[in-house]
Amino acid sequence: MELYDGVPRELSALQKKRTLYQPELPPSLQGTSVRAVFGDTTTAVDMYSSSLIKEAFPLTHGQRLAHFLCEAEALPSLQLIRESSVIRVGVVFCGRQAPGGHNVIWGLHDAIRSHNPDSVLLGFVGGTEGLFAQKTIEITDKVLSAYKNQGGYDLLGRTLDQLRTTKQLMGTWATCEALKLDGLVIIGGVTSNNDAAHLAEFFSKIKCSTKVVGVPVTINGDLKNHFVETNVGFDTVCRVNSQLIGNICLDALSAEKYYYFIRLMGHKSSHIAVECALQTHPNMVFLGEEVETSRPTLQDIIIEISDGVQARAEQGKYHGVILIPEGLVESVPELNALLQEIHSLQNERVTAENISSLLSDKASTLFENLPSFIKKQFLLFPESDNAAQLSQIEMEKLLAHLVDLEMSKRMKEGTYKGKKFSGICHFFGFQTRGALPSQFDCNYAYALGHVCFYILAAGLSGYMAHITNLKNPVNKWKCGAIPITAMMTVNQEFQFPGATAVGKLALHPAKVDLKGKLYLKLKQKASGFLINDLYRNPGPIQFEGPGVDAKPYSLCEELMC
Repeated sequence: MELYDGVPRELSALQKKRTLYQPELPPSLQGTSVRAVFGDTTTAVDMYSSSLIKEAFPLTHGQRLAHFLCEAEALPSLQLIRESSVIRVGVVFCGRQAPGGHNVIWGLHDAIRSHNPDSVLLGFVGGTEGLFAQKTIEITDKVLSAYKNQGGYDLLGRTLDQLRTTKQLMGTWATCEALKLDGLVIIGGVTSNNDAAHLAEFFSKIKCSTKVVGVPVTINGDLKNHFVETNVGFDTVCRVNSQLIGNICLDALSAEKYYYFIRLMGHKSSHIAVECALQTHPNMVFLGEEVETSRPTLQDIIIEISDGVQARAEQGKYHGVILIPEGLVESVPELNALLQEIHSLQNERVTAENISSLLSDKASTLFENLPSFIKKQFLLFPESDNAAQLSQIEMEKLLAHLVDLEMSKRMKEGTYKGKKFSGICHFFGFQTRGALPSQFDCNYAYALGHVCFYILAAGLSGYMAHITNLKNPVNKWKCGAIPITAMMTVNQEFQFPGATAVGKLALHPAKVDLKGKLYLKLKQKASGFLINDLYRNPGPIQFEGPGVDAKPYSLCEELMC
């Protein structure tokens, strides 16, 4: 993997302009003196989770909330952080790419160096594989100069997003000992912060002095709970997606002859689909959480889309835009059951050629009736966490294909007398992860980098950097740190159809709240979206002028902005 090698990057005029933007900092992070105030001891949200957390994390559970305030604030303090002794900190990209990740490193670098210019920040090249191999570069002003306010993770890169096996934990320990690290900052989403909590517990057990800190950086927006309001990268990805969707909406309205099926990222949750729907007003949007609740068959979904197509045709409209999350395929009960059977057989080392003959009768019938392109995608080996390769399963093409068949059937039967249905499919996924981050993500990530330093300076481990009041201007933001174990819960998961539910203690991806204000707002508008062309094109991300301080609906609406 060729990453930073000292050769100047060739930046566009806009990229160069963005490197000059200096992110804002909340008042509590300005200057070099911060008051660390500790709050209540944290507990789990329920007694069952609490007992499991105590058992799994005996050394790091029940830690107190931490708040970082201005030195002048008249509150009792256990700690005043000013100039620090020399410290050595490592930082690694564990999660998948998210716009703003570079600014976390920048903020951490600036905070470390402002407190002691002799301190060292090491970046691990190649993600966790680079961490185990002790492959580093020193993060300096020169190294950072071309990566400030830039998208992607190309300064350091990433590989596996795992820090969980005994071998991986031991490898991380060996690296921290060899490099004499006082702290290790893990940048990532739900999985990465789970791993950070386990690593902090492991280090406490073996009496390793390296402190572990997590940072909530993920485009999916699913690392969200009563502590965490949103994640770095989510705003940018939704804005880039919404620009593309808005363009397509207007193209559909102009040509008046195509239905666009657009699949968006979102494995376990549909936050991106909700945000983009509110930004652009497509004719239909399907959410995994809705499907999991109502449990329609695949044919039910096809009928619903086809009925919408027919209703629009009766108004003389033969175009439309339909959004789906990539995780929808796992939300449809029969498709999920099929995937689980296939994965079980793959785990038994059954070859792809023999899998179809070993499926149950119901699964076999469904599989044989699927188009050949989807069959091949269903047979792809699952990812490292046993999840299907959702980015490779073209659910949008399956829906468009089946709706085409249904509309042709209706036309032949005489129940539909409009023009022939014509579908075009898109998957907006990897195109968004390298985007120039929005002003909000630039500021948020840079501030979180500073918070990471203060967590380490306060001697804390197993914490996540934390900023709240994000719907307001930066000068109103509140900074602190949350013990990762305080956000863990036990979810009842089924390993395969018909199995007994198994409790899994972890940070779990937050689903779209079907009783929340954001979802209810979407539902109120949905009936109007279906028939009326209320398309909205928010345009590209703004870095100056009107719209530069825009915040995502999912941040403002849920927090009663």
